[in-house]
Amino acid sequence: MGYQSLKFLVFSAAVVLLYYAVGKFFRRGQQFVLLFANLAFYAICGLKYLPFLAVTLLASFFSARAVGRIFDAADRELTTAADSAQKKQIRAAAKKKAKRSMLFGVLISLALLIVCKYTLFVLKNVNAVLTRLGAEPIGLFKMILPLGISFYTFMAVGYVLDVYWKRIKAEKSFVSYAVFLTYFPHIVQGPIGRYKNFSEQFDPKAGVALNTQNLAFGAELVVWGLFKKLVIADRLSLFVSTIFDEPAKFGGLIMVIAAVLYSIQIYADFSGCIDIVSGISEMLGIKLAKNFNHPYFSRTIPEFWRRWHISLGEWFKDFVYFPVSTSSPVKKLKKAFKKRGFKKGELLVASSVPTVVVWVITGLWHGASWNFVAWGAFYAVLMVGGNVFEDFNKAVTKKLKIDTEQFGWKLFQMLRTFALCCVGRVFFRAEGLRNALVYFKNMFSSLSMQYILEDKIYTYGLDRQNFIFVIFAILVLLVADILEEKIPLRETLSKQNIVFRYCVILLGVFAVLIFGIYGPQFNASEFIYEKF
Repeated sequence: MGYQSLKFLVFSAAVVLLYYAVGKFFRRGQQFVLLFANLAFYAICGLKYLPFLAVTLLASFFSARAVGRIFDAADRELTTAADSAQKKQIRAAAKKKAKRSMLFGVLISLALLIVCKYTLFVLKNVNAVLTRLGAEPIGLFKMILPLGISFYTFMAVGYVLDVYWKRIKAEKSFVSYAVFLTYFPHIVQGPIGRYKNFSEQFDPKAGVALNTQNLAFGAELVVWGLFKKLVIADRLSLFVSTIFDEPAKFGGLIMVIAAVLYSIQIYADFSGCIDIVSGISEMLGIKLAKNFNHPYFSRTIPEFWRRWHISLGEWFKDFVYFPVSTSSPVKKLKKAFKKRGFKKGELLVASSVPTVVVWVITGLWHGASWNFVAWGAFYAVLMVGGNVFEDFNKAVTKKLKIDTEQFGWKLFQMLRTFALCCVGRVFFRAEGLRNALVYFKNMFSSLSMQYILEDKIYTYGLDRQNFIFVIFAILVLLVADILEEKIPLRETLSKQNIVFRYCVILLGVFAVLIFGIYGPQFNASEFIYEKF
């Protein structure tokens, strides 16, 4: 049941109706409506995935509860402690005990993700080594990869660590926590939610009152998400797939065009999905974390990753980057540079080591394949390189008397960042590292324009009419993003004349119905991030 499907929209509408109907008479019943809807949605997607979700749910809940009990008991002991030495002893004992409980929940959840997602990848690489050594290869088998496991595992691990680091209190109600972790709008493709944000918006006792603005704003966001997905992303997919699936057959400028269009496709696809689920969630009175902030307007790569998949970036910052940067090995390295009076080296170690670790893990999180490792390494090099040459870049900019606040310079920086992202997308989209390297080789081996000059470009999935239309749709997306940078579009639209407001909404609905890529002869593409 894909998020772009009619089945999902009907399912969501039924949930919204039941949610508020039950809430009118029994507010506490709303959490049971959500829990039932969450489990029903996941079961419809695949009953075989439920046991994996159940293990992560139970391990993380009871692990956090154990941590919470240990800290609560320690707090009670501290009130009767005789002196500071005894208090220190109580805290140390509690932390040691709580750490064991925390590790149980974190390791169980991560082990399940690793076994399901990376077993085949590891076995293939082990077999490659064994074959070179002339040994008998191991028999391959493929594990079930539960839907959304990368997302809900990170949510569960984040929850347990937040409790362990005392950022939040452990939830005592299993139902309340289960509603959060299995919440159907975010379980498959995120955003990667934090329990604090969710629990502050949804109080099971008070419930959520019907709000017509939430319904209207949510519906508008769903329509906009469907426009991005069905009108832009799925249309571009027809062309992009033709080029990327067989890179050896093509060369020159058409491969550059395909890389650029894939960068737009994945943005329209992923942000479109987030808009759909955020709209449904807003209709239920729960606002999901913002996951995109017009990333292609970024002037640098670090800024791009603060605007793209924001919830994943924040998760890595809190649970990987900061812990690595304050770890014992990194502290020792910093100390060694400091002893030698190399201040710049100390600062570079503090930022570069955790950056490399984060990007290797980010690559593997996206997929068990060497092309994703290369994709992560590519961004690690750009990030570290940016830090290494920061002073040099500033000196050159100053020497050339470049006004960095002028529009022309900002536009250049945006185009440069977008071009680097397009290079990274080749690693991301290619079917394996070998195909990615073939793609780069053919793309840069010639600057042939024959596919464009001879109109061959219209024979690879998109005819002339659809090509022109998708360019127009991309321009609509660009204009909307430019406006959204300056003004909140939905709020602005809500203040307009009712006739104008509904004309705009109906125009969006008809655009999706008439120009969306779907129908009996076409299976709408799954969202790109569903497979992660």
